Amino acid sequence: MLSWIDFGKVSAERDDLLSSYFFDNGVLQSVVSSPSSFLVLGRKGAGKTAVFRYLTENTKQFIGVDDILVPLSFEDYNWNIHSLLTNENKAESMLYKQSWRFMILVEALKAYKTWFEKERKTVPKRIALATKLLEKLFDSPVPSIYQIVGRKLLSLSALKLPSGGLDLEDGGIDSISVGAGEISFDAVRADKDLRQHLSENIENLINHLDRALSEADATWPRVFVCFDRVDEAWDEVSYEASRKVIAGLVSASDAINSQFKGKLRPIVFLREDIFDVLSINDANKLREDCGALLNWNKKSLTSLILRRVNYFGKLHQQAQIVDLDSMFDKQAMRQGAKPSSYLLRRTMMRPRDLISLFSRTVETMREKANDPFAEDNIEFDKLECEAIYSAEPGYSEWLKQELLDEWKVQRPVIINLFHAIQNNGSTNFTQEKLSDGLQKLIGEISLADMLTHLRFLFDNSVIGFKLGASTEWRFKCFYPSQGFLESDEYRVHEGLVRALNLKEARERNEA
Repeated sequence: MLSWIDFGKVSAERDDLLSSYFFDNGVLQSVVSSPSSFLVLGRKGAGKTAVFRYLTENTKQFIGVDDILVPLSFEDYNWNIHSLLTNENKAESMLYKQSWRFMILVEALKAYKTWFEKERKTVPKRIALATKLLEKLFDSPVPSIYQIVGRKLLSLSALKLPSGGLDLEDGGIDSISVGAGEISFDAVRADKDLRQHLSENIENLINHLDRALSEADATWPRVFVCFDRVDEAWDEVSYEASRKVIAGLVSASDAINSQFKGKLRPIVFLREDIFDVLSINDANKLREDCGALLNWNKKSLTSLILRRVNYFGKLHQQAQIVDLDSMFDKQAMRQGAKPSSYLLRRTMMRPRDLISLFSRTVETMREKANDPFAEDNIEFDKLECEAIYSAEPGYSEWLKQELLDEWKVQRPVIINLFHAIQNNGSTNFTQEKLSDGLQKLIGEISLADMLTHLRFLFDNSVIGFKLGASTEWRFKCFYPSQGFLESDEYRVHEGLVRALNLKEARERNEA
């Protein structure tokens, strides 16, 4: 079995085979079919980049034959430029709205001009003139947005474009002189007049592009401008600036989506934890009315894993596997649970978690098969349940680090929360125990703050609690609609027990 079994890469951006075994849980169709939707939200590891990539590579599976998709992934991008286009008199969520709006309109304009030319149709006059203006300012053909939002954009700070008097139709474009020479980012940042000119010129350009695109009618295709990896600058150093920049993107997307009635559709793929800390008016309303949440259940996660396993199995002439448990050498683990249930309980119901744990289990078996001190060759017809136990410590450390990476920027207290739980030493603890442990690390803590910490841990499935007199522990990842309730006792997620070196409650009692 070890000669062929594989589960693909944990990271979608590094998986060249993603389109071969991608499993769609319905989120793409949900957001595309709803004219008001423009947000795809999901936790770190939920598969947002995988969905973005699949949409990019299989566009016509989700949008109309004539519709246009413009995918923008911000792996290497000059975020600093946005800081020059702020309006200090506006609310935080509106600070960077102008620069993002400009980007979306430029991409839509380029897409429409290309479509008309490809279809051998006459390019509408306003679209042609607006394109000509951009070519005059930024080069011909109009470069990518990554190139525009850089030094090319800075050149606008030396121009004075009239707000309403620029005559695009009667030679006004040709009269524009753009020979201002090289202008540096630092020069614009240090000069208030240059920043003012730059902001005014972008505002004027937005007005011209708006008027050109407002001619779109039912015969024109829809344009979807999709944004992924906008959290690339999300770190301790850039947190405050990134929070404002991303809030501006959400605000701009919301405004454009409403203005163009679904004809121009920005779609933003964004981590749920980042959305939660953005300063945006009516954030809850946007989440409910304009967002699609990328979440998973047992059935969809099982289907995802089987899709991957059977892809590699088919390449090696293996029979199709229809049940995860049939891959294992035993039908029950030590506690009596099926292998698939045991594995799922150690995940947070995210594809990345399950792929990681399966892959580590197989790697453990490969190490056993290649043991240089083994006397006999070892071959496996099935996956070993014992290998899951061996893979758990490394997986648990990985899961802990995933949570730290997810939250250490916006909620650095998570580090101390993990330390307090670890110092307690048991999988189960009371509010008082955690409070005492946390106070030793950070000092006095109020009851309100303690409840905030517990709610945060529960919302991210680090801990769960019993519901009433039931014997079932409730974790958010397994029961998404479950809200936080104060409890006499809390329990740490199974996937974190090894990394935090915790003992089961009954083991401590026996000891």
